[in-house]
Amino acid sequence: MKKKLIVFLILLFIILSSAFYKNYVDKRNISNKEDATMEIDNRKGEPRKIPALDFKLKDLNDKEIALSKFKGKKVMLNFWATWCGYCVQEMPYMQNIHNETRDKDVIILAVNVGESKDKVKKFIEKNNYSFPVVLDENQEVAQNYGVQGFPTTLFIDEDGFVYSGIQGPMTDDIMRKQLKIN
Repeated sequence: MKKKLIVFLILLFIILSSAFYKNYVDKRNISNKEDATMEIDNRKGEPRKIPALDFKLKDLNDKEIALSKFKGKKVMLNFWATWCGYCVQEMPYMQNIHNETRDKDVIILAVNVGESKDKVKKFIEKNNYSFPVVLDENQEVAQNYGVQGFPTTLFIDEDGFVYSGIQGPMTDDIMRKQLKIN
């Protein structure tokens, strides 16, 4: 009986250890992706610029929108889903910033990942959001950007380079600091 208990405890320890190790490795990989924009180019001593991957997705009115259309403006590229509580929580902040900056050189672009147009359109209309929303129904753009959870937000400068990325919810203050607006 004691042998079985000892064997069981050893197996349990091995399983838990491997699960914690995998979780640790996964977190390091996510952190590396988030910090990718902060890598230092040793030749110049400056942060390395990472070009944003261009894409074309349809909005809620079936109009095709390309990310490159916004070159010359700062873009807050937000990957989200209607079922994501944190995504829903930060959207009013996105709307406030959109209202304040719509005539300036700042774009809030919400990329819904994996949901139908009807579901997303109902959600957007119900909440009276007016910032641009595009649909990544096959999740290809999210995969190309390495999105591993929602919300994930990338900040793109006027020249089309990603300068920051945040995985998880943001407050109004964090969004404004990342966009460098008051």
